Amino acid sequence: MTRAKTIAMWAVGLCMLLTGCAPGDNAAVSSESKDKSKATTGAVVTHQHRIPCADPGIELYLKEKVLATGTAATPSPTKAVLFLEPFGVPTAEAFDLPGYSWMDHLARQGFDTWALDFRGFGQSTRPAAMTQPPNQNAPVVRLNDVLKDVDAAVNFIKTSRGVPSVDLIGWSYGGVAAGAYAAQHPENVHRVVLYGAMHGFQLPGMTQPMEEKPGVLKKDIPAYQLATFAMTMQHWNMMMNGRPLVSADAVEGAKKIFMESDPTAGDRNPPSVRRPMGPMVDLYAIWSNRPIFDAGKIQCPTLVVRGDSDFFADPTLFDKLTSAKEKKEVVIPEATHWAIYEKNRGVLLEETLKFLQAQ
Repeated sequence: MTRAKTIAMWAVGLCMLLTGCAPGDNAAVSSESKDKSKATTGAVVTHQHRIPCADPGIELYLKEKVLATGTAATPSPTKAVLFLEPFGVPTAEAFDLPGYSWMDHLARQGFDTWALDFRGFGQSTRPAAMTQPPNQNAPVVRLNDVLKDVDAAVNFIKTSRGVPSVDLIGWSYGGVAAGAYAAQHPENVHRVVLYGAMHGFQLPGMTQPMEEKPGVLKKDIPAYQLATFAMTMQHWNMMMNGRPLVSADAVEGAKKIFMESDPTAGDRNPPSVRRPMGPMVDLYAIWSNRPIFDAGKIQCPTLVVRGDSDFFADPTLFDKLTSAKEKKEVVIPEATHWAIYEKNRGVLLEETLKFLQAQ
């Protein structure tokens, strides 16, 4: 695919992202089977938590999965991992898709796994502006808000499980949050995985449709958008470019958890979820090469991992980790921004596990 064609497709995709118009969600699919990990045997149990945040009126949803021998009553794992959600699949369930569950994979290896819904996402409290028409308020849920949510989750895990720090795995915009939190709170983060993450680079195909003029964001970006799954599939299909990288059941599963992330999704035609636009404002800055956190302040061991066809991810991030105690970069072949659901997902799982198990 030529660069000009790719940029044109990005622009079309972002227009769909902003307006909510998108073609069907058909995808190039493969016959790749579900997760067949030979991890530790034993039942994985689920605990659901609702915790307060520093901001009044905000309640956060935390999902926990752990081996039955490490239940809430007797938590045996000594390593806790917190997953931070992406914008494209805006729910903690993105990490627990049946048959493709990253949480189960790590839980069976003895980790206490957690996944957080930021405010405005999934089962956490939605800001009041998200109950009003989208154009009546400015974009809601910016990085500073998200970092308060991450801090609340980290401190809850530390206190309830008696661990001194946690590992973070951030996917996409969740990688922005993970990197920023690790930079600001080195005492709380043991290791961090930045998967498909962004920091600061030029992606004009995504920024130009958001601008009034070069370098100036439009003033009418809404508080939130009504997002269809077809909008996510538009970008996924662009990255796959006709290659059968994902199975039909993985696509259907991702669609299901996407739609279930908002209880009002079925009230609209076509069905759509309310998704805060604050992260897109943050991403506008990032894709304009204006970083919103200092990657050079990340001190803990850091794994940067992305698909070779992931044009959302920052290809320069690894070199910016100038203070990390150790760092590693993995580029997954034939993989996109949604590698966790694709045929080469084993590379992501294995490299992450090795990194988290390292002494």
